[in-house]
Amino acid sequence: MDKKSPAPLRLSFLLTLLCTAVIAFGTVWAAWDMFGPKRKSILQGWDDSFYYFWLPSVVIDHDVDFSNQIKQSGTLDDDYRQEALAAPRAPTGLVANKYPPGWAVGSLPFFLAARAVMPASSNGFEPAYLLAVWAGQLLYALAGLWLATRILARFFAPATAQIAVLAGWLASPLIYYQSARLAMSHSQVFALVAAVNWLALRIFDGDSRRRTWVLLGFGAALLVVTRNVAVVYLVLPAWVVAQRLRRLGDAASLVAGAAGPLLVQLAAWKALFGSWIVYSYGGERFDFAHLHLTEVLFSPRHGWFYWHPLMLVGLAAFVAWAWRRTEGRAWLASLVAIVLLNAAWPTWWLGSSFGHRGFEAATLFVMVGLAAAIERWRTGWPRRLLAGGLTVAIAWNLVLFLLFLDRRIDRGEAVTYADSARAVMHWVFGGR
Repeated sequence: MDKKSPAPLRLSFLLTLLCTAVIAFGTVWAAWDMFGPKRKSILQGWDDSFYYFWLPSVVIDHDVDFSNQIKQSGTLDDDYRQEALAAPRAPTGLVANKYPPGWAVGSLPFFLAARAVMPASSNGFEPAYLLAVWAGQLLYALAGLWLATRILARFFAPATAQIAVLAGWLASPLIYYQSARLAMSHSQVFALVAAVNWLALRIFDGDSRRRTWVLLGFGAALLVVTRNVAVVYLVLPAWVVAQRLRRLGDAASLVAGAAGPLLVQLAAWKALFGSWIVYSYGGERFDFAHLHLTEVLFSPRHGWFYWHPLMLVGLAAFVAWAWRRTEGRAWLASLVAIVLLNAAWPTWWLGSSFGHRGFEAATLFVMVGLAAAIERWRTGWPRRLLAGGLTVAIAWNLVLFLLFLDRRIDRGEAVTYADSARAVMHWVFGGR
């Protein structure tokens, strides 16, 4: 595809407009809960609440006792509130929080900005706090997409990179987790994966500045303490470090950058559980003897390819592209690892989920594959076939997005294509 052709530029512009509209719509939809008639918190549910609880508990209460947040926040319904308070306590007697504090660390600057203008008596759940954190996470989401485009532009024409990132985003689970559900870790994970891989590639290409090493260490550590299984996305950065780390100063910079997030995690475990090193997920453990490989990819119950078919096309093209490159083989290792980890988790469907949220960062690999396909299929019927497939996949995902937001399809159980079709018909002609 000619990078100077007006067609790619026009398509990139249209996709950018569509992405902007989706992000704006999802954000407004979520904010409506807070400012609409029901006056519900923009944070709702178990995961959202416990990721956020670190902020008001540590910053305002100066402790890690989450019991008052559970009782007063309004982010948990009665059943969840009672379940949280009745659950087995940590060895310290405190309410256990299995979620790592990385999302809260990323949100901390925006929480502190709200704190600076709010009265001392505020509890951290006022709209100013929630909107400030929401806006900060939205900035991370946009930064992640920009960095993904920069990564792809290293291998492909800039216009191709933009189209692949935007189209891949629009056809993936990210449209939900980077617009209407920013209070979960998945958006920040995608942004951090894009950041650490971009920084690693810069170092591999000769950027030896100390700040680049510091940022790589910080981003890698923050990624791990945001979502622990995301450590598998550090294969490429680890390979780059092994290739390029030659000076003691670079090693010191890498360690200095990583120290902050890692110390926060250790301190959180010590304060909450009484030990420096803890497995906080209790009885939930990976079971590699009973993998759900088919289900995690193809099941109607949030199977990644079932809900988002373009992910399969993009990954097939990615595998063909990556196998011939050292960087690509490192990414392939990450892809295989996250598939196995998701398949080995006992609740492999991850409860309430738009598609399979456990593959949030693997969307970057799909984007790479789409770029490879776009540049390979530049003319004739292959190009028309690819363009048609992208259009259908994006339209399908946007319909699912609307059905999911309006709770017209089940959020936790299996949703077949027939279920989705019936939901659309009911929506168009009335009823549920």
